[in-house]
Amino acid sequence: VVGVARDVTELAEHREQLSGLLETTRSLMQARSRQEVADLVANAARDILGFEANVVRLYDADAERLEPAAQTTARGLSVADRPGYDIGEGMPGRVFATGESQVVDDLDAAAVDVDTGVLRSAMHYPMGVHGTVSVALSEPGAFDATDEQVLALLATAAAAACTRARRERQVREAREHVEAVLERVEGLVENTVEVLVGATTREELEAGVVSELAATDPYAFAWIGRPDVASETFSPTEWAGEASVPAADLTVALDGSNPVADALAGGRPRVVTADDAGADMLGCGGDGPETVMIVPLAYKDTTYGAIAVFADRAGAFDEREQLILSVLGRAVANAINAIERGRILDADEVIELELAIDDPDLLFTHLADACGCAVEVADFDYRSDGRLRLYLSADADGEEVRDLAAAADTVDDAQLIADGDDRCLLEMTVRETLVGRLAEFGAVVRDLAAADGSTRVTVELPYEAEARELFELVAEQHPGTALVAYHEHERPVRTRQEFRSALADRFTDRQESALRTAYLGGFFDWPRDIDGNDLAEAMDVSRPTYHQHLRAAQRKVFEELFE
Repeated sequence: VVGVARDVTELAEHREQLSGLLETTRSLMQARSRQEVADLVANAARDILGFEANVVRLYDADAERLEPAAQTTARGLSVADRPGYDIGEGMPGRVFATGESQVVDDLDAAAVDVDTGVLRSAMHYPMGVHGTVSVALSEPGAFDATDEQVLALLATAAAAACTRARRERQVREAREHVEAVLERVEGLVENTVEVLVGATTREELEAGVVSELAATDPYAFAWIGRPDVASETFSPTEWAGEASVPAADLTVALDGSNPVADALAGGRPRVVTADDAGADMLGCGGDGPETVMIVPLAYKDTTYGAIAVFADRAGAFDEREQLILSVLGRAVANAINAIERGRILDADEVIELELAIDDPDLLFTHLADACGCAVEVADFDYRSDGRLRLYLSADADGEEVRDLAAAADTVDDAQLIADGDDRCLLEMTVRETLVGRLAEFGAVVRDLAAADGSTRVTVELPYEAEARELFELVAEQHPGTALVAYHEHERPVRTRQEFRSALADRFTDRQESALRTAYLGGFFDWPRDIDGNDLAEAMDVSRPTYHQHLRAAQRKVFEELFE
């Protein structure tokens, strides 16, 4: 009877332990840190499992060592603080290294390296990759199979809880990092956009951009520079920041092997750390920043220079940071392009260049050679989708010219607007042409004609513009380019471009297209080379609708002229 009562009592105690472990496991799964897990495990070992002395050690990956994180003892029991262990050292270190539990029935006989006091038996269990849990009792040989089972359950639950807490901590840190980055990027972008929109000169824009970059963590310094085509070198023009960077004395060769030349030639950002080639030249390492990112300022086929952003932390320019600065670089290049294009409209004096291009692959030369005729760009504008629309006249059969143009790689669409006895007019939508590159540079195309294997183009630039840079841009794309004429002259009070710009603001797309095709197609000539039916068909509208657009456009022209 006594034996049965003992068994029933032990069974009840075991059930109570399991119930307590279940509650502890629920709490462990809510723990937000490994330290919280260690505290819960140490308390459960004492309060639920009834062990007299308990210690949870957590693995410190940086130190590669097990360090005590939580200790509990039975009431009235005094035990010295438990030490930490290297991996493989002492019983806890060996248990962690092997992943196998260890039971010590007699601590005195085991000759352990710590003061055990009144404790006589101990048990050590691994908590996966996170640490160990050690428990002890004051009686020798006190642990049985049931004790091992419940400690194994507690250690397994603790390992899972540590993994969960670590994963949640990583998620929290990642979320906090993203929120911090977004907040920083939002401020940087907002401030930089204000600079880009508000700047009226390139110098003002450049100074504002580097100032905003240098004031934004984690950046310590920033400069912006331009290439000098004549000397084939690159130098910073504006800089800002407190770091020790030799921006004022920096001049690099564009044809050399250096980070700046590589970024400009490849058209892609370049990250340089203190150990990379060319780092010393840029001021990285030593007393200077640890790393720099060079971002080329490219808008379509035109490169306006580069921005260099420095940081004190070696890993500052991760993929996210590189993407942010690359997008910012494109925005800066776009703004510089807008300023450069606007300079021609505001300039009192202009430079006029006439170039001869002997490149058989150039679209205009190719059409002239293939048809044995003269080809001239009568006008051009940009469609709403950003593609360039050219109006091309030629003294050849219209259908032949149209078919040749439609087959060209750079032509998306070609339509025959008018086909007279001695001249035809085409409307072409193109992706990339000489005209588009010149316009993007900020030049105004005054005349462009091709015949006898050569294309001649006349452009205007602001007086202070880099005429040589424009020439190099064209020559790089089209070998056989020569400068035929160079003139400097004053602009009239109101230029043709300004007059046309005023009208363009008033026209609808349909009105402008109706008026342009009518004029270029010879509708206003006498006798007429084309009638309203042909023009309406070219615009894919009815004749009454076409004339409605044409009349509205004519009225606006006369209002601008006479009012």
